[in-house]
Amino acid sequence: MVGPSDTMPSESKANPADPMLIAINSYCDRFSAHNALPQDADDETVEASGELLNIANDVLAHWRSPATSHEAALAAITLAEREKAIFGESPVAAAMEAAAISYWKNAGNSQSVPKAASDAQAHTALNDLSPNMCLTGPEAAAYLRVTEVTLARWRSTKRGPEYTKSGGRVLYRVSVLLDYLKKNERKGTRPDK
Repeated sequence: MVGPSDTMPSESKANPADPMLIAINSYCDRFSAHNALPQDADDETVEASGELLNIANDVLAHWRSPATSHEAALAAITLAEREKAIFGESPVAAAMEAAAISYWKNAGNSQSVPKAASDAQAHTALNDLSPNMCLTGPEAAAYLRVTEVTLARWRSTKRGPEYTKSGGRVLYRVSVLLDYLKKNERKGTRPDK
């Protein structure tokens, strides 16, 4: 079955700090992983995959903010077109069209935003994302300000934030990353006396 990620523009993967691109990529990845499950997959695996797909679907279906960049607006409108082709009318398609249209209305006649302005807008705090949204390893590493290698080393030594695997990809739930950051806050470098 053709899914949303089969025809998404490759540039939608370029800016890991854009919350809309994170949500779109998460949904497309979950859709592909769910459709790639083998026919003989056990019920528990199918149910877990379906649950992750539903969470990603709900995030996009309830999206109420305009896209924050031309790139995100294009990814949103592309996803909306694919959703309509597969499912007909869908809440995800409607929400993504609205986000893209809102972006272009706010941008006026200009179709591009200066690079510095889009970079300043694109970085969003973890608190601004849905707690149930899952981030990929590179996205989580960007938010934690560590390298992907460091994150992988933490996984292999059972340190760092908890993660899950879906479709062969490592995923970090936003709520787990926030909890990890909170638990690791320090008042100083020296122990209390």
